[in-house]
Amino acid sequence: LPEGARRAAGEAFLAREPELTKAMRAEMLGAAMAILEDADLSELFQPGGRAEAPIIGTSPKLPDGMIINGRVDRLVVTPARVLVIDFKTDQPAPDDVRDVATGYITQMAAYAAVLESAYPDREIVAVLCWTDGPRMMRIPPGMLSEHLNNALRVV
Repeated sequence: LPEGARRAAGEAFLAREPELTKAMRAEMLGAAMAILEDADLSELFQPGGRAEAPIIGTSPKLPDGMIINGRVDRLVVTPARVLVIDFKTDQPAPDDVRDVATGYITQMAAYAAVLESAYPDREIVAVLCWTDGPRMMRIPPGMLSEHLNNALRVV
């Protein structure tokens, strides 16, 4: 949505949830607007972005026959790179990527592996967007590889 229409759309969406109190609606809308209005997060909402994007495929990094089938909160494809973003609501959000739950990193590593195969000529950037803050946390490529390899040892 255009920037000027986002707050009203959020209010209308939350108004359809009768079990939410006025305070709950205000808190939810405030968190969403903080993300949408944060200059450091603006790349998440640029043209080429899709919400609830399916990620389905395989990769040479995965065992033969293994197919990843998931959905990410945002996928932004530009001519130079692909951003794969998952929103997390943990409170408090970790301060350091090394403190992020292993499952979150492994999930993003699997998505990144599939996207590397689909977009071999583009940089793949995996990002967790913490609503507590809000802030983006990029996951280093080496950490993605490490977590994927560790997960595949268990398979």
